[in-house]
Parts: sequence; C-alpha cells; structure tokens
Amino acid sequence: MPSTIAEVDGTVFTGRFAGFGQPLEVDVPIGSQPDAVVSLLPWRYRDHMDALRDCVFVTDAGIDLDRTRFVTHVLRHAAVPDERCDGLTPLALWWAAGGDPPTSRPAPGETLDLGTWQVRLRPWSERERLAALLAARTEDAGGEAWLDAIGYLDAMVRASVTDIAPRATLDELDSHATTRLLDAVVALNVPDLDADPMLAGGPLARQAALNTLLLCRALGWTPSEVWAAPAAEVDRLLRLLALSQADAAVAPVQPRSVQPRSRGLADDPRATVFRFEDEAS
Repeated sequence: MPSTIAEVDGTVFTGRFAGFGQPLEVDVPIGSQPDAVVSLLPWRYRDHMDALRDCVFVTDAGIDLDRTRFVTHVLRHAAVPDERCDGLTPLALWWAAGGDPPTSRPAPGETLDLGTWQVRLRPWSERERLAALLAARTEDAGGEAWLDAIGYLDAMVRASVTDIAPRATLDELDSHATTRLLDAVVALNVPDLDADPMLAGGPLARQAALNTLLLCRALGWTPSEVWAAPAAEVDRLLRLLALSQADAAVAPVQPRSVQPRSRGLADDPRATVFRFEDEAS
C-alpha cells in the first residue's frame, strides 16, 4: 500500500520506502502517467563521489554544484526512463542526500551513528592533508593548475575513518550514511576559522592567542589541549610562567670567577729584574 515518502518543495511523494539501503518505489507525481511507478536504486558512497566529481566545479567564488546534472546522474543510475523524470528532481535530491540533514556531530573518537553503520573518526594529520593536496593538484600542458576537489574530499574521508561496524567498505554506505559521514568529516577537519572567537581580531583575541602560544611552547601542547584544560588550571600555569620570567629578569648577574695569579718577586714594583736570553734564540 503506497504511503507518503516525503514532502519536498511543496510536493508530496508517495510510494514504498524501506530504508535508504533498499530500492525506493515512488509513484510518479500528478501530471505524468497516472499509474506510473519508478524505482530509485540505493545511492551509495561511490555513486555519490563519482557524480560529484562530474557535477562540482571550483570557481573564484567557491565550489558550485550543478544540481540538474547531479539529478541526471541519480535518475540514470536507476535507469528511470526520460519520459518519467519530470517532477522527480526534488525527490531525487532528497534520496541522494539521505533524507533529512544531519543534526549532530560527535567529538573525535566518539561513535558516529550512520543508521545501519557506526563509525569512529579521527582528525587527519598535516602530512595526510599535504599528500592529498599534492595528489589532487594537476597541471595541464599549458601550465594551468586545477584541483580535484572531490578526490581531495575522498582522501580526507578515508584518512579519517578508523572503523566501520558492522564491517563494510566506504563504497557500500548508503546515501543516509554517506551524507552524515561527509558532514562529520568536514566539520572535524575543516574548522570555520572566521566563526571562531578565539581566532578573531581585536586586543582580547590577540592576548588570548599570545597566552595560548606561550602555554603551547612551555608545555608542548596543542591549542586544542590548552583550550580543553580547566580554566583555573590555565590561570595557574600563566601565573607560574609570569613569575618564572620575572625571576629570570631580576636575577643578579654573577661575575665570572677569575683565578688569582700567584705573585712572585718579579711582581714586586721595587724589584730590579734581569732577563737572560740564549744567544741562539
């Protein structure tokens, strides 16, 4: 029995939904063939990345997605006849996006719930990021360089995922899991620097940056470790640093110890000294 699948852009779609890992049977919206039913195949991680590689363009203004081109990939993947594609664009985008947008992101090391799967993530290292950047950058015969943004994103995901349970490969994840995974990985590895008050301009931010770097150098910590420490403990550490620097500044300079030279007869100002030199010298 058909039921409501989703309401997207004011259009209600009905059909049979059994999860994003199973085909979606959907009734073609009013205005097309009245009894037509199409089946959208599961849209997996590999399908998603391949489609993005063909539909995402890097411009001076940022990254742009050709939505029409992307929807064509989704519908062709399901072998939907052209005459039945009219009106399916909103649902195809909803299907490829895995339903509703993610609402929460775990901290590094915590389990990320992807529905059918759970994964653990870690931030990728600077070495991994540089290697991915070099691998994604190509140069044509004319010397013009361009970046494979999706290859770079894929490398970030593969470096960040440490475990998938139940056991599966990234390419097997359905659209619900894929969207949540991409959102979490990007949030983990690409901080919004402009939105971080610790990195904003102004005297207070500069003083916070100075204090943070002082503690990083003194303790061998990262900024995240400093910011995660109890505030009272940070105050104590800063006070200890200030006291130790003040003591070093006022400490008296110790004179160099000089061994006194033994005084002999020749050092007496009243003495007459005769020097004999060898004629051969």
